[in-house]
Amino acid sequence: MTRNDIFYKILFAISIALLPIVIFAYLYLPDWSVSLIIAGILLCKIWIELFRDKTSLQHLIIDALASILIFTTLLIFFAVIEEINLAFAIVTIVLIVVFNIYQIVFFKKSMPEFVDAVDYCYTLFECLTLLAFTFLLFYPLITNIGLVAIILTAGVSFCYKVYYTFRYTKANNIFYIFRRKR
Repeated sequence: MTRNDIFYKILFAISIALLPIVIFAYLYLPDWSVSLIIAGILLCKIWIELFRDKTSLQHLIIDALASILIFTTLLIFFAVIEEINLAFAIVTIVLIVVFNIYQIVFFKKSMPEFVDAVDYCYTLFECLTLLAFTFLLFYPLITNIGLVAIILTAGVSFCYKVYYTFRYTKANNIFYIFRRKR
């Protein structure tokens, strides 16, 4: 285990440990304290991206878990306090989960540059949406724009990867067999 690997796992633990503190801060502290804690999660996310080994499946799984846990917790929490529409939050959570699952499934597959660019845009929009979450209690419009960006990039990536699954894998052979019998 390298030093970056240990630091990566510590940052993951810190970012997940800050999530319950967000809820505590909303209940018992002023609004600006919630923003500071979410900014701490954002800093951990940025450092995680810097120390992540792009060739490690373990780091990809940890990054996917962090993304799913952070956004699920924050979106459900802000939907409960009625800062974000609940249906909008659920659609975003589903697309984040599906996007991360497909990231893990297609880990060793070479994708076109377009899909890689969309995946990097998704990571950027995650960070920008976390930045927008810091201002959510003051300006909710910025967060909604960030969530729409996440939905669009995750949706485009998901649709292309589903297309790739049916077009270039053995699943295509099954459909070809059924088409031939007709």
